[in-house]
Amino acid sequence: MEAYQEGNIDEELRPDADEMRAAASDVLIPRADINNLGDRESPQASDEAEEPQQAESLDSETLSHAELKKFFQEALCQLLKKDPILNDLHPQVTLEEVNALIELEHGRAMKVYIEKADGGFWCVVVPREATVHDLKKALKNHVALMLNRKGVKKKINWKYIWKTYWLCYEGEKLADDRKKLLEIGVKNKCSLTFIKRLRERNKSGRKVR
Repeated sequence: MEAYQEGNIDEELRPDADEMRAAASDVLIPRADINNLGDRESPQASDEAEEPQQAESLDSETLSHAELKKFFQEALCQLLKKDPILNDLHPQVTLEEVNALIELEHGRAMKVYIEKADGGFWCVVVPREATVHDLKKALKNHVALMLNRKGVKKKINWKYIWKTYWLCYEGEKLADDRKKLLEIGVKNKCSLTFIKRLRERNKSGRKVR
């Protein structure tokens, strides 16, 4: 008897199917409204998604350019090292350096070593028919290029240097800028030094360098 009564109570408390559908219709959002809501939010979401993609594409282009530049320099460096003629060239070689080395290989130019104050040497390539003036100009360009490659922002006052020092070869001063190096005896792989100019007295008694 008790079981039968409990079953009747459950049947009486169980909600009707029509009532459940009516209650659900009150809280459910129509599908059309959900689609419209999604359409309204999609432009903002797409804009936000495009910005990171654009940033990533820009970063990838920058990195790819840097990597390509690095790869090219490394490849060029390897080629220069393997070449018996161009192995002395810097990876950031200039056209002038290439032409000078080619002229040197064909015997139309010569290397001249100029001793520095620290005991090292500058190696300058000049034509065989070069004058003292040509050598000074080549030395100026060579030093400027070396400093630039090392990132040194320093300018040398060459007017002061030539007023204070002579270039000298085996005790002979290169005093005449118009004189050819071959006439002085300067040949391929010769070494020059700097010597300080001494004050000399002219005919009027004034001291001059």
